Amino acid sequence: MALERPLRIGLTTLFLLLAAYGIASAPALAMQRGTGIEGCALFGAWIALALWIISTIWRRPHRWEWLVFAACALALRTGSALLADGRVSPGDSHWYLVIARNLLSGDGLTMFEPFMGSETRALFPPAYPLLLAGWGAVAGFSTLSLTTLSTVIDLAAAGAILLLASALGARPAGNVAACLYLIWPAQMLDAPLAQKESLATLLALLLAYGWTTADAGKRRRAIFIGATTALLALTQPGETLLGGLFALAQLPRLGMRRLFAVGLPALGVAMLVMLPWWIRNYLWFHAFVPLTSGSGYSLWIGNNPAATGNWEEPPRALYGQPELAYSRAAGAIATTWIESHPFDFVHVTIAKFLRACAISEAGIVRLAAMRPPIGPRISALLFPSSYGAHLLLLSASAAALWVRRDPAMRGLMLMVAACVAQLLLFGVWFEFGERHRAFLTPFLLLAIAHWLTSIGARRSRSRAVPVLSRNIGLDASGTGE
Repeated sequence: MALERPLRIGLTTLFLLLAAYGIASAPALAMQRGTGIEGCALFGAWIALALWIISTIWRRPHRWEWLVFAACALALRTGSALLADGRVSPGDSHWYLVIARNLLSGDGLTMFEPFMGSETRALFPPAYPLLLAGWGAVAGFSTLSLTTLSTVIDLAAAGAILLLASALGARPAGNVAACLYLIWPAQMLDAPLAQKESLATLLALLLAYGWTTADAGKRRRAIFIGATTALLALTQPGETLLGGLFALAQLPRLGMRRLFAVGLPALGVAMLVMLPWWIRNYLWFHAFVPLTSGSGYSLWIGNNPAATGNWEEPPRALYGQPELAYSRAAGAIATTWIESHPFDFVHVTIAKFLRACAISEAGIVRLAAMRPPIGPRISALLFPSSYGAHLLLLSASAAALWVRRDPAMRGLMLMVAACVAQLLLFGVWFEFGERHRAFLTPFLLLAIAHWLTSIGARRSRSRAVPVLSRNIGLDASGTGE
């Protein structure tokens, strides 16, 4: 592949730059969040668990080893649930619960947005609230129920990682990556909350698997890819075009003809799945609202003099306007600011990307705002694990993509490139925080796991050769003479 070398250089350089930015930012953030012996000890214990997984799970582990891993993963999720139990989370995870409860009470996909001052009907995408309402109708909305739902979704994502790894011919790496994903600190912090990012990650993995196996049963794959693309758009609208980027990643293998043979029917299926949402929005707004009503609002959040990429209180002058009018007005303010401050716009965009992709502290900030039982010490306790694990992810990804060169890694590299392109081409211009790059994590874990399991397999083979030679009576020359 002609682009393999420049792509490898570009991705390796990007992840090294992000790791360097994260390392440079660490001292100031550590002073702000606090550190201590307990936090460092917890991170050390997590590293020990991760290393045990890497050294054990890639081969065929015994049943008791699976039980040990399951107990550790359950303990981590239980601890996270205890910290969040009975507390209201700020941000989207709270509003999704409000929408789900409104659905069950017969009010539909509605919520009153207090900062906008208006009743909204399409501010949030519908897939996760519908799933949450269905789950809540059966199991309720307790912390235990939400943690169980998140765990089920994460287990499905782990299964998707295994499918993808098998399709690439790297099943041992899939075992390791799936287990690491299930204990990843960011996933642990999200587990007790109504957070849609886990569902979006699952759909992104299934979409990658669908395109990786697109040449096996074109009609069924077209239906699978189209339905998954639509569900991803209805879960995380900013990732709507990720399926197209995965398709382009498969172009060297599939060729243009086969790609269109799958892609065009898949597009039709996606439109068919999204049709009820379009019809519903047209009946409410008398306008075509393909995804959500919040595009202009999101553009303003990401582009204003104080923008950080994370949510902030909108302009008071817009308070009380109808939903679509509010979004249009907010988008117009953002567009005017971009046109009149082009250099500030470039600076804000670069800063958003670096902060969102190189740093991992949003889950800790959110949990601290929930005032957990141990109080302000929570930041010092969890900051080393959340931040340190992400720095390891970035630096190890750079090493894996650069060092390991085989067909499986080339396939993974193209998927990682598609994910990065999604962030740079479509994500970073709007509201853009750490949660918006969450779908990239399992692909990086899979690349790292493939690199490390390949090293382990090579060492196992090198140790096995002398033993085999002695068993069959060969001398150093291999002749037996």
